[in-house]
Amino acid sequence: MGGFLDSLKNFFTIPADSGSKFIIFKIICNKCGEEINVKASRTSDISQVYDEEGPSGSTHFLRKEILGNNCNNLIYITVYFGQNYNIISKEITGGKFVD
Repeated sequence: MGGFLDSLKNFFTIPADSGSKFIIFKIICNKCGEEINVKASRTSDISQVYDEEGPSGSTHFLRKEILGNNCNNLIYITVYFGQNYNIISKEITGGKFVD
């Protein structure tokens, strides 16, 4: 019976590293210095650009509010992507990107 339950668990569990389904950003909070990994899903977090919003050549964008574990500083990111999810521009308030 353990095999059946393991199969059921694997069916409903998202793999830890699902490759191309997520884009990961590393940021540092300006207030406390905490390093935060932000995982953005290509299917639910990233939206399509409409009405020529954003920089030239952008086809998708991400807007996200991030709150770390160490303090109450909200960090805001806006990232615009090209057709193959290559980053065209990125902005951050309340923190900085780790490259």
